[in-house]
Amino acid sequence: MSIYQHPLLNNDTIVQNALKILRPYLPTCVPLYRRLQFGRFFQDTMLLTSLQDISVIPPETEEWIMAFVDRTCRPETEVWIFGSWETSTTPHQEAESLVLELMKAISNLSLPESIHQSLLDITAAAETNEKDVSGVSRKDYSAHILNPNIILCGAVHESTTGILERLGLIKNVFDAGLVPNHTYVFDVSELPEPRQLPEGLRWGELRYEHFATVRARTQIPRQDKTLADLPNLAIYDVEKGMPIAWVFVGIDASLTTLHVEEEWRGEGIGEDDCFEAVEGEDG
Repeated sequence: MSIYQHPLLNNDTIVQNALKILRPYLPTCVPLYRRLQFGRFFQDTMLLTSLQDISVIPPETEEWIMAFVDRTCRPETEVWIFGSWETSTTPHQEAESLVLELMKAISNLSLPESIHQSLLDITAAAETNEKDVSGVSRKDYSAHILNPNIILCGAVHESTTGILERLGLIKNVFDAGLVPNHTYVFDVSELPEPRQLPEGLRWGELRYEHFATVRARTQIPRQDKTLADLPNLAIYDVEKGMPIAWVFVGIDASLTTLHVEEEWRGEGIGEDDCFEAVEGEDG
């Protein structure tokens, strides 16, 4: 069983072939699918897969795995994975072996310097043990920063997570163990029309000078270089000229870093911001 590597920088044919293979598996594979669509590839950005020829659609009965890998973005998400078994209700025979071989292949990749390297030490030194609503601190979320042997994977399906657990490949940095997340997929055509903003508020976009505030309001801060690349939508207090709510569209097309300042919560403003951001990206 082999894992094949395909550099993605300036290689649109590989990207399009991968998307063609993934398309029948939507929406389950949407994190990897959208990450490939987003682009932002570097010299060490790789597509890893067990498929020997990705110009050919594999038969439905074949088990395979595919992953986007970019350790250049450390400490942000470095890997997105999809396994063909994630949409199947039938027993899978090779999934565990495929996951293990993929992880071996990733561990053998060279570790490039992070595009955020100048900020890593500063960030690590500033982490605190203050807990969020789930009982997890920013220090917990960023525990991998100083350990290059830990790879941060994003939006891993529960079936694949179970395999990683059985293989003993998950580093539990949280006191409470794994913290599962739910993924909700929206049909834009079924979303309600955004409401008219209350008087004194307006739509706008965040600027670079706001990114420090954005980072300070979340336990999982993204770096300025990433925030600058992501579409965002904010709501401003007209009188103060300051943003009071914002949301970003992440590099896997998920809504991320949603925040509403405390004094404005309970008014439905965060919901309005999300709906408007989703419809804006779709348009």
